[in-house]
Amino acid sequence: MHPVIAQAIVAERTRDIRAHAADAGRARQLRRAGHARRAWLFVGTSRAGRAPASRPAQRSLRGPRAA
Repeated sequence: MHPVIAQAIVAERTRDIRAHAADAGRARQLRRAGHARRAWLFVGTSRAGRAPASRPAQRSLRGPRAA
């Protein structure tokens, strides 16, 4: 095989391998972001409408209104 043809084949395979690795990295990031987004949505919606009522501030037993 001619050296120029062999070099072209190697360059094409290298591009394909790098493109595949980049795509796999992007897919991994999207999967991680998807898990985080779903977890955040779950946390954000799990308390919707069920938040505990705020408690009134506890008064001091020695204050002017204690008597």
